Amino acid sequence: MTPVDHLAWRTSTRSSNGESCVEVAPTADGAIIRHSKHPDAGTIAFPLADWTAFLHDTLDGSANTNGVATITKIGTNTVVTSHTTGVALRYDADEWSAFLAGANDGEFDFTGDHLTAS
Repeated sequence: MTPVDHLAWRTSTRSSNGESCVEVAPTADGAIIRHSKHPDAGTIAFPLADWTAFLHDTLDGSANTNGVATITKIGTNTVVTSHTTGVALRYDADEWSAFLAGANDGEFDFTGDHLTAS
């Protein structure tokens, strides 16, 4: 087992039974994302300030200001690509919509009280 296997992964309550979505795990200093259907495709780690900016980027549809990953639309898919590792996570429209709904509801707003050790 790798260290990421021990994290408290969660998906939006808007995803279909917690499947087929952006999976998010809080860490001691931010958050990590992966694809729930393809966990071996890699992860993208965000320090807390960059995670907050990433959430703003996703909800606002503004330029990528988070410094960690680029969000790109390819047809109806959304691809999140790490600036440092090149990991690219591709989500279909339903998966990304569920993540956006959860982010809009504050499900992924991690503060010191919600962070866990990685």
